[in-house]
Amino acid sequence: MKSTGMNYKEKILKVTATYFDDKIQYDKLFKATQEFKSILEFLSEQDLNIEKGRVDMESENGKAIGAYWAGLCLDDVIRTRQFIRGIDRAVQEQLKEKKKIHILYAGTGPFATLIMPIIFKYAPEQISYTFLEINPFTFEVLQKVASKIGLDQYHITFVNDNATTYQINTSKQPDVIISETMQNSLIKEQQVPIYMNLMKQVGPETVFIPEKIALHFGFNKKAESIEEQFATSNIYPSVNVFEVSKKSFYPSNNTECNINNSEVFSEQQCTITKEDWQIYDCLLLLTEIVIYKDILLPYNASGLTTPMLIEKVDAFRKNPIQITSQYKISAQPQLEYSIDNIKYN
Repeated sequence: MKSTGMNYKEKILKVTATYFDDKIQYDKLFKATQEFKSILEFLSEQDLNIEKGRVDMESENGKAIGAYWAGLCLDDVIRTRQFIRGIDRAVQEQLKEKKKIHILYAGTGPFATLIMPIIFKYAPEQISYTFLEINPFTFEVLQKVASKIGLDQYHITFVNDNATTYQINTSKQPDVIISETMQNSLIKEQQVPIYMNLMKQVGPETVFIPEKIALHFGFNKKAESIEEQFATSNIYPSVNVFEVSKKSFYPSNNTECNINNSEVFSEQQCTITKEDWQIYDCLLLLTEIVIYKDILLPYNASGLTTPMLIEKVDAFRKNPIQITSQYKISAQPQLEYSIDNIKYN
């Protein structure tokens, strides 16, 4: 596969055009994703499935996954499609208001896959970028791919740094910030501390992708198969217990972010009534992701929104229960919760 930077640009634009189709055709989507991934892997000239590619970077506020695992995220095709579409919509709307914009991509992984199809859709003078990646090996691969693909003419600043502590250049305030550094239920990874750090450095007009991540307790009904039981149409959110968004961090009519430095979130309590148990089968922890405006990741449509089973209803004998929950940032970030004072995680 010998080609010039220009040919790679044309190849990527052609293969990723499927992501912008309004109708989802799964066979085309899977094929396009595999072709896109194949191009990026070839450009990297690096086998990521080696020890240093598989090693995660652990820290006191979560982990940054290794280059190999980050590269695999592309295979979550609905996630990839929806994020690319959301980013492109945000970019289009920003460019209607401004001649030039700046995008900060925090946690690029080895391929910067969510922005790569978009870079080539716009002229270099329209957008400048900061690519922020903590993992040195991942960062090295990213730079190689960018060079081979011909991104030298684009205005990209590469930064090998920790997004949870990174200080934004005040003369280079981003119009759009992208970070997909999460797992379902916001466990293990650094999405929340990254957003906390970056949101308190920018104004409320900055667009964040995703716009909102919310955790809900919810239910599903009994079904004849596992597939049917966890289908989106059979999932019923009940109580919102944690949210990461500009709305949650900026009080109404206030331009000052209300994030404190303690990284402690308030405890939430909710009651599940006896009546709820009459019609539902399982208690679930659900992840809702609003990527941009009406571009969403529905429940169970992606690995990022896979429901987490808490308990079968039978365990509670159909009595009312009280759930106490609190999101905590630690080496293993997660929503901690107890049911009737019995801790479950």
